[in-house]
Amino acid sequence: MDKRGKKSTNKGFTLVELIIVIAIMAVLATVIGLRVIRYIEKGRQAQDVHNASLIRNALNVYPFPSRFQGRVVDYTDPETGETESYRRGWVYVDKDEIRCSDQSTALAMIFAGLVHVSPETEQKLLDNEESSVKWFPNGPDGDYIRRSGIDEYVFKNALTVRATKTWNTYQLDVYIDDAGELHLGASASNTIRAAGGHEKDKETATLFAKKLGLDGAFNTPIGGQYTGN
Repeated sequence: MDKRGKKSTNKGFTLVELIIVIAIMAVLATVIGLRVIRYIEKGRQAQDVHNASLIRNALNVYPFPSRFQGRVVDYTDPETGETESYRRGWVYVDKDEIRCSDQSTALAMIFAGLVHVSPETEQKLLDNEESSVKWFPNGPDGDYIRRSGIDEYVFKNALTVRATKTWNTYQLDVYIDDAGELHLGASASNTIRAAGGHEKDKETATLFAKKLGLDGAFNTPIGGQYTGN
């Protein structure tokens, strides 16, 4: 009787087979990783759009005085050739801070509860809203942290930009025409900020305005004066 055991035929994976398995796993990990990153970015985009909609609503309901401290800009309609004059203000948001161009846009944010200052600072802003000279708090006050180099009111809180790939800044613009009518605009940029500001980024600006429901509104890309329809 042959008592010898049978030889095992299980030789395990060959080196080539192991390399193939590892390569497949690497491809799957890459695909899954990219999908997760895109999912996270979409969530960050949604948070930015939600925050921007709160700013849009704050600007839309605030009773801007006809002679508020906005910058005077002229716009020439490309179809009719007619030129109109506006007072323009803005709320600029990046990854670090929020900047309001003037006392009225700052008050719109304060009244909506999006930024916070002391009652004394709020009253002072109201008292000086239509003054020819801007009033600034002496130092940090609540969310207010400083005065920018171009006389903006700079705040710091959780409304800062969350997206990392789609845009790195966004901006809500408000325009008051000579009749006192309010117009809104939205913009965004994903370009590197240079000494003179962001380069025009029409593609990102258009995308952001569309997501915010302002794609048919005034459009002023960050870094330069550009007006859409």
